[in-house]
Parts: sequence; C-alpha cells; structure tokens
Amino acid sequence: MNQLMLSPEEGAFRALGVACQSANRYYEAAVDVTENEWQAFVKERAAAYASAAKRIAELLKRDEVLPGSPDADMEWLKQIALRAQTAISGDEAGTLLKSFARTERKVWDALGELGQAGVSPAHGEAAGDLAKTVMDGFLWLGKEKEAFLDTGNN
Repeated sequence: MNQLMLSPEEGAFRALGVACQSANRYYEAAVDVTENEWQAFVKERAAAYASAAKRIAELLKRDEVLPGSPDADMEWLKQIALRAQTAISGDEAGTLLKSFARTERKVWDALGELGQAGVSPAHGEAAGDLAKTVMDGFLWLGKEKEAFLDTGNN
C-alpha cells in the first residue's frame, strides 16, 4: 500500500508503533543511569515496549503497511539529555520521575490519537494491552513519586 494513502487509523497505529520504539530506546538508555528498583523498572519497560512495537509492526505488515521508525538523531539526543540531566541534577529521582512520566505520556497520547481515529477489531486487542502497560507504568511512577515526596524532597 502507498504510505501516503494511509487511513487515519493506519496512520495512528503506525505512529503508536513509533512511540513504542522510541519509549523502548529511551528506557534501554536509562538502564545505564539507574540502579536497584529503578533499573528493574526501566528494564521491564524497555522489554514491554519492544514487545509492543514488534506486535504493532507485525499487524501493520499483515495489513501491508510499512511500520515507521523514530528519528535516529532525535533518539540519540534524548539519550544524551537523559545522561546529562541525571549526571548534573542534584535531584536524580525527581529528574527520572519527570522524564519517565513524559515517556509514558507520549505513548498514552499516541493511544489517544488512535482512539480518536477509530480502532479496528484487528488492532483493538494490541491497543488495549498497550493501554494497560502504560497505565501500569503510570501507577508505578505514582507510587515512587509519593515515596519521594514522603522523604521530604520536592
């Protein structure tokens, strides 16, 4: 299929796949700047988003739509920024909370765009599973933020 002639749903589903790839790469980079439960979290998120991106790519190929990919230069800059922010920040936990929440929000926004375009039954299960994955990430980050604030950090 001509990539310029995508339906709104195909375009939104493709963008969702790109958002998952981007989240996967971001969390893979975060493995190097985290430890303990944070590192376990980012490893789990990287694997979840890699799996979701693969699933979306397979569904797109089945529909004869080429999957997209994130801009490599932009991904590289985000990884550099993550490393720099955590290295120079006096508030590493706060920095990580904000950056991870932004990453989850980008995938959530892509899910919203897909919902607005209309989700076919063929893509509905993948979108539903991904929505649960993102919500699980938000809930974990929310608990970490509460713990962070309870220790007197702002």
